Amino acid sequence: MVNKKKELSIDIYHRIYRLAVKKTTPEQIAYTLNLPVAIVRNVIRHFNSCSKKTKEIIKEETINFDINDQKPYLDIYILSRLKFSILDLNGMIVKDHCTVLQIEFDKMLKSELKAVALLMSNVKEIDDAGLMTILSFHKAYLNKGRYTAILDPAPNIEEFFIQKEIEQNIDIFGTEKAFEDKALKTMKQK
Repeated sequence: MVNKKKELSIDIYHRIYRLAVKKTTPEQIAYTLNLPVAIVRNVIRHFNSCSKKTKEIIKEETINFDINDQKPYLDIYILSRLKFSILDLNGMIVKDHCTVLQIEFDKMLKSELKAVALLMSNVKEIDDAGLMTILSFHKAYLNKGRYTAILDPAPNIEEFFIQKEIEQNIDIFGTEKAFEDKALKTMKQK
């Protein structure tokens, strides 16, 4: 039996690059993307060796990384599906990034999309300001006759949602299929 190395998807390479350009440490990138630090460092070394434009995206030396002492960051990706879109949120939904998040939400409100899922499996932290931004978007989206829900929140985010009892305001699903079924059913009723 041949032992094949598992390849990273192009999406993961893009995420590593975007975070590295933002001067995010390799340890933070690894923590965010659930990857070994060694792999992240190798990818960054590869980026640094590829062209003069990308020379020294991020320094190689190890930085004492403390999960509790992170600089807030937020990356947002839009994943299009046939009948809905997924807004893939990565990082921290905190006060410092509410304006960035609101800009993306405004784009969703202006679009013709009938359903949007907020994928939160890679969200590391959320605060009250971030939650209020999400709930405000949800309400505005509902007022347009559209459907939105939270998809696959990380365990610590799910605990936060339970404390805040937000399931009374917005649906939360564990899988994309469950979201799709509910979204399609809701769209047919309208």
